[in-house]
Amino acid sequence: MNGIENITHQIDRDTQAEIQNRMAQAQAQAAEIREDYGARVQRMQEAFREKGKQALAERRAQRKSMAQLERRKRLLAAKQQVIEEAFQRALERLCGLPQEEQVALLARLAASASETGREEVLLAPDQREAIGRQVVERANALRPGSQLTLGPAAPEIRGGLILRQGAVDLNGTFPMLLRQRRAQWTGQVAAILFPPEEDV
Repeated sequence: MNGIENITHQIDRDTQAEIQNRMAQAQAQAAEIREDYGARVQRMQEAFREKGKQALAERRAQRKSMAQLERRKRLLAAKQQVIEEAFQRALERLCGLPQEEQVALLARLAASASETGREEVLLAPDQREAIGRQVVERANALRPGSQLTLGPAAPEIRGGLILRQGAVDLNGTFPMLLRQRRAQWTGQVAAILFPPEEDV
């Protein structure tokens, strides 16, 4: 496996663990809602018994519907939070890779994303100073005939790189790459959070 695959597999493993944790929390919250609902129903039965069984049945149905809606909202919020936290953790891990791994990863990104082999490679200021030349040299070595050059520092980058040719920028920053992955994984995460037997 190459570095990208290792990272994406680690992201998958971390996401699965976080999803299981959040699902357990969501199920505990749902149990609290069910308990609360049961207590409310009991109080309503005692208060409205003399008003008739039909009125009580209608009220219970209304309360049940509201509890189910609240549970759905909480599960959806938990799912969204799990996804956001997993991708934030992945971004932090990518930005915190050891220097040699960052050089290898950025060089592969530059070499594979380059369209002409003559783009400038823009990196965050600290990365440009520490590893910029190594990244460009290794990227050129990975793509025979390539003449990528080290461009100016790009303070707006938070990990990853931008390939620039003239007025055209190709965004290969880590946040952008993770956003692209997130779109691919959303369905899988949703299937884990809301399996058919747990659907509400």
